[in-house]
Amino acid sequence: MNLDKIIIRSKVVKLIREFFDNQGFTEMLTPRLVGLPGQEPYLEPFWTSVTNNIPLVKGGKGGFPAALITSPEYSMKRLLAQGMDKIYDLGSCFRNNEPWDGTHDPEILMIEWYRRDSGVDQLMDDTEQMIRFVSSHVILAKAGIQYDKKFNPLDPRVSRKATWSPRDFTSSDSPEDDKKVDVQFRRMTVEQAWREYAGVELADYLGDREAIAELARTKFNQTVNDDDDWDDIYFKIFLSKIEPNLGWSSPNSEFRTPNPVFLHCYPASQASLSRKCADDPRWAERVELYIGDLELANGFADLCDADEQGKRFLEERALRSKQGKKTWALDERFLSELPKMGNAAGIAFGVDRIVMLLTDSISINDVLPFPASERFSP
Repeated sequence: MNLDKIIIRSKVVKLIREFFDNQGFTEMLTPRLVGLPGQEPYLEPFWTSVTNNIPLVKGGKGGFPAALITSPEYSMKRLLAQGMDKIYDLGSCFRNNEPWDGTHDPEILMIEWYRRDSGVDQLMDDTEQMIRFVSSHVILAKAGIQYDKKFNPLDPRVSRKATWSPRDFTSSDSPEDDKKVDVQFRRMTVEQAWREYAGVELADYLGDREAIAELARTKFNQTVNDDDDWDDIYFKIFLSKIEPNLGWSSPNSEFRTPNPVFLHCYPASQASLSRKCADDPRWAERVELYIGDLELANGFADLCDADEQGKRFLEERALRSKQGKKTWALDERFLSELPKMGNAAGIAFGVDRIVMLLTDSISINDVLPFPASERFSP
């Protein structure tokens, strides 16, 4: 824990609220304790129970299963279904079985915002404008707080080696420092990323498990197990060959500069909550943001077809069961209200991670007051 950086974190939270309030958004603090959390196979809720001490009409005192939210998504979409527009929720989310260092903590601070009648292009615009607003004000706010170096992750004059270390950040002392800097946020489809960083036309392999397995073994020397499905094999290649290059310029150079990139248009199998692309249903309207080593945001043009969403939830629940994980019922109330929210879009953004970038931090533990690794150490 670093008190100077925690002060910056507080400033960032205020600036994020200021940005969205100025854009006409309404803040919603949705429930953190719910009966039916999301069905995501790779996120684990914290479970407890809720007891009502007043006798219920149907008898008994409750003891209802309850979970801390991994995201406010379901509640936010239900608010859209009630007719709200341009809403955000800035608060804690909880994810069990996460590592306690690096970029993860079981309790994280996220902002999630939604717009009715919108799409991923608007989400990318919102995210870029918010980051520019926050980073420009936070750099000014550093006056009077001692740091080893001045660091702005959106400044292309700042360079570092491929490994994350504050010692490797450098900034120019030339007169050019006073000139205005305008970093470009690239927008790249997943298909383009595979082509640029892996030399692969991903469209040729979509849905073909045997073809991508052969590609993984022969071209990328990956081990493929009999129970690996298409997405498992996809991620073996993506995580080793593509993701390390996202968010950086000059991937083959010893020194690289942070180069923000929005990755969008994902294989449909990796976007359970999003609409499929109208011009090619093999892809879905999902977007993520990378800056340097960090993935900061994940968003969707949201699916509002209750039948299709229900089928996808069942598929996710089956995957959880296959993995030996806890399963639970589908949220039928959420599904029934889904069609009323319109063609909305929403995105979740990691506040702790942007603070890491703005304060030149190696670990999320540096920017959290009393991180899990401290609270629960033996």
